[in-house]
Amino acid sequence: MFSLRPSLFSFGYMYCTCAGQFTGNIRLCQYINMRAYRISVLLRKRFTTPNWVKHKEPREVHMFVDLFLQEESVVTTIIKLGLKSLQEFVRLQTLNRSGFQQIQLDIQFLRTPLKELAEDEAAIDFLLDEVIVGASDRCLDPTPLEPPILDKLIQAKTAETREQNSSAASSTTQQRL
Repeated sequence: MFSLRPSLFSFGYMYCTCAGQFTGNIRLCQYINMRAYRISVLLRKRFTTPNWVKHKEPREVHMFVDLFLQEESVVTTIIKLGLKSLQEFVRLQTLNRSGFQQIQLDIQFLRTPLKELAEDEAAIDFLLDEVIVGASDRCLDPTPLEPPILDKLIQAKTAETREQNSSAASSTTQQRL
């Protein structure tokens, strides 16, 4: 009567039961796996493209993930899977000091929006910290950015993002009129 089959992308070998009354669960599993897969691809491209040993000193945040999701538990699951995936990719890299600092900056920038989106803030903090620890372990010279410099770069990116969002919102409002 019930059979097990892999969901759309089999991300993390998540299996869903297949029966008429469980169709919603199957679709939810497929949706989570699809979104996690897309985030995983985004993160993989971001962290495997640069030659981290020759990376220059960070000047701005390079990562921005915009999640258009509503269900908090779905969002939390996707964020956790994405961060675990990122942790694994970082573990496979060799970084110089600037590459490590860029990852530190990107992770610190992601900390606030991800904690706002997810239900389990402690788990998100832990996974973000694990990415930084993994990057530190794989770095030839793991000298972190000074906190004032880190804060200044994050504030600059946050202000830029707010400005882009407000101009996009006003543009959308003008189009509606």
